[in-house]
Amino acid sequence: MLVNLAEFCPHCGKELPTGTLEFCPHCAKPLKAGVSTPTSTTTKTGGMGKGPAKYAVLGIVILIVLLVVPVFPVQKTIMVAGTTATTVTYQTTSYQTVPTVTQQSISVYQGTIQYVTQTYYNYYYSWYSGCYVGFYGVLRCGYNYWPYYNTPGYTTSVTISPSQNIVSVTSTQGSYGLSTVTITALNGASTTYTNVVSNSLTQTGTSTTQATTSIVNTITQTTSSVTNVACQNCVPQQITEHVSLLQLMTGNY
Repeated sequence: MLVNLAEFCPHCGKELPTGTLEFCPHCAKPLKAGVSTPTSTTTKTGGMGKGPAKYAVLGIVILIVLLVVPVFPVQKTIMVAGTTATTVTYQTTSYQTVPTVTQQSISVYQGTIQYVTQTYYNYYYSWYSGCYVGFYGVLRCGYNYWPYYNTPGYTTSVTISPSQNIVSVTSTQGSYGLSTVTITALNGASTTYTNVVSNSLTQTGTSTTQATTSIVNTITQTTSSVTNVACQNCVPQQITEHVSLLQLMTGNY
């Protein structure tokens, strides 16, 4: 059966000239009925029908992958085993004594002490009795002076000045009109004179001295001690974990 005009060759696809032809003038292949345009049309139509469905399936697959497969990195804090440090702070108090030196004026003794040395006393005391200190501080024994008119050399004179800081004078009456005098300085040092004939010490002097006082300072120190204790699931640690889009949207991770 011959093909009609305005048709195309089913082999080479070129347009056939008008007229009744048994062979294609372009490729020389026989022209038979049922081969050409209808066959080509059916094939093209089938290919266009399958394309959208294929892309739809591919899109569904990609969406499932994005929703289910964990591909998004997120920071997460987990608790792991470790040690915890406990700090205990306490205070200690101590006291420090600091000496402080200040200037102060004190009343001191000044004057003169006259006494017979022990050597002369041992020589003369047995000669006389009832001795006493008479006028002008002269030692008298009966009608005689002892030693004779207190001639220099028989008595020794000591002058006490304010600079010696004498703060205490004690006099004890002895035999033959003589006395024992003890003087004490501010620093506690004392001197005793025996066989004293005359004592003119009076507390009329003034001296400036250094007085030492103590100030107590309180010192407070703060001290800390650290104790490490082992524990389970007590130390936070940052890790990176991959989650799916569905987990990221719902916060379930």
